[in-house]
Amino acid sequence: MVHLGLRTVGAWRELRRLGASKAAGRMTDITREHVARGKLLQELPDAGDRGWTSYRPPREAPSFGPFDVDAESADRVAEIAGASDTGSVLFARAGELTLVVPPFPVEEEIDYSELYARPLVELLERPRTVAALLLRRGGFSVGFFRAGAVTDSKTDQRFVKNRHRKGGQSQRRFDRIREKQVHELFAKACAEAREKLEPYEQEIEFVFFGGDRHTLQDFRKECSYFERFGDRVMSRVLLVAGDPRRESLDLAPR
Repeated sequence: MVHLGLRTVGAWRELRRLGASKAAGRMTDITREHVARGKLLQELPDAGDRGWTSYRPPREAPSFGPFDVDAESADRVAEIAGASDTGSVLFARAGELTLVVPPFPVEEEIDYSELYARPLVELLERPRTVAALLLRRGGFSVGFFRAGAVTDSKTDQRFVKNRHRKGGQSQRRFDRIREKQVHELFAKACAEAREKLEPYEQEIEFVFFGGDRHTLQDFRKECSYFERFGDRVMSRVLLVAGDPRRESLDLAPR
C-alpha cells in the first residue's frame, strides 16, 4: 500500500495530483490553452498506460479499481469529490493518483481499466455559453461568454469607503455612509446583471461568480435575480486581481 498525499488549489480548472513525492504533488491549472496545445495530456499520466480511470458525476466518490489506497488518501479523495458540484475524474496507477475537478459537470459514471483522458478532453473542449459576475467593493463586471469569447458585458466602478477604526459618533456616521455605498453597489450590479443576462437566460448553461467571497455572499442575499438559474450557478469562485474591469472578463480563466 502506498500513502498518497494531497494538495489543492482554487482555480477554474484544477488538476489535483496526488503522489508520494513532492514533484508528484504539484498543482497545474488546466486552461483552454492547455487543451488547444495538447498540454493537458502532458500533465496527465500517459494515455493507454496500465492503470485505472474513474469518471464520476457531481457529489459521487470515484472508484480506485484494483488499486489498494490507504484510508487517509481514500477519505480525502472522497471528501473533495463529494463536495464537487462538477464531479471528478480519477486517474490511478502504481504509486500515483491524479484527481481532476473539471469546470463543468461530468455527465456519465464510467470506469476504464486503463488511463483514458479523451472524455475529459472532450468535456473541456466543448463550446459553452456561460455568464460571469465579478464583484468587489470597488466595482463589478458582468459578462456573457459564447464559446470562450465575451459577447456582451457591462462594467461599473464604485467607491466604497474602507473600514473606519475610530469610535464614537464619527464611527457610526462613517458606518452608515459605508453601508449605503455598499447597498448602492449591490443594487447597481444586480440591475445591470439582470439587464445584460435576461436576453440569454435560456441559452446560459452555467453561471460563475468571481471576486471577494464574503462580498459575493452579502450580494447574493440582496440580489435574488440569480436564483432563477438554480443549479446552473457554480459554487467555485473565480479569482479576480484587484477591482473588476472590462479586461478582467477577458483575463478570467476559462
